[in-house]
Amino acid sequence: MITLSANIFAYLFFPGGMFALLFGLLLLGMERVAVARFQGRIGPPIYQNLLDVIKLRTKEVLIPEDVTNRLMFSIAPVFGFVGMMTAIFILPVSGVYDGSGASSDLIVLIYLMALPAVSHILGGSSSGSTYAAISVSREVILMFAYEITFIIVLFTVALQAGGGDGALFSLKGIVDYQVQNGSFVSDIKMIPSFIAFVIFMLATLEVPPFHIAENDGDVMKGYLMEYSGMPLALFEVTHALKLIVLVTVLQVFFMPGLAGSSILVNLLWYAGKSAAIVTGIAFVHASMPSFRVDQAFKFLMIVPVLLALLSLGLVLFL
Repeated sequence: MITLSANIFAYLFFPGGMFALLFGLLLLGMERVAVARFQGRIGPPIYQNLLDVIKLRTKEVLIPEDVTNRLMFSIAPVFGFVGMMTAIFILPVSGVYDGSGASSDLIVLIYLMALPAVSHILGGSSSGSTYAAISVSREVILMFAYEITFIIVLFTVALQAGGGDGALFSLKGIVDYQVQNGSFVSDIKMIPSFIAFVIFMLATLEVPPFHIAENDGDVMKGYLMEYSGMPLALFEVTHALKLIVLVTVLQVFFMPGLAGSSILVNLLWYAGKSAAIVTGIAFVHASMPSFRVDQAFKFLMIVPVLLALLSLGLVLFL
């Protein structure tokens, strides 16, 4: 009963649920401010994304007349939201939260990470919008390319954490191994995988140079074109949660080191590392133009895949 109550609290309040939602929206706001400052602008207040979500909750939900599947159009945002909520629940935070503790939760993470893109595809394809259809086709192309990188990096990390005894598919086990033996980001064999994962992050977050599927300049927000009210707010919240998931996965895979024995100190250390990662994302966002979809596909199929394979080879044979 105690374990069930603790899991419910972790899922709904901390470190998932309300904490993840507010922290994710704060990081999104910080990213917008950082991009503005890098470009010489003032930018919105850091809490603007929270205000946007609150405002959208009060707006009318409009369903387009030419929607091809009304039910799918309505429930599509829920898939990504639930997937990211669950991903946060299973992810450990060093010195703060042990995650689900399951022996193979790393495999579950593969499926959960794909759900936001799946919700975009389902929602956009059922909306009846030409712009959404173009956006969905781009999302599918990019998703195919960047998921390959993620899977290779994931198995490389699992093999390295196994310490020569096979792959370790426990997220907590991966964190514990690095706490005892040193972070993977400082291991030369894992540096190519680290770079590959950063590229994967930029692609799945659709940050320039991968801002293609919902580019305002040619597809008018793409799969979001026909959404309004609470469903649009859910997409916004899911994006915030996805940002939290990605920065947490980056820390779990490569830099989960502790800052002390105090939960509060380690939570602040986690928040600081997350803010630093988001600042790096903002710098790339502010300084890079976007690829065409064919350029992005070629880049994602070559550069991060080769980097991930290089790390995999080094882990297997050295």
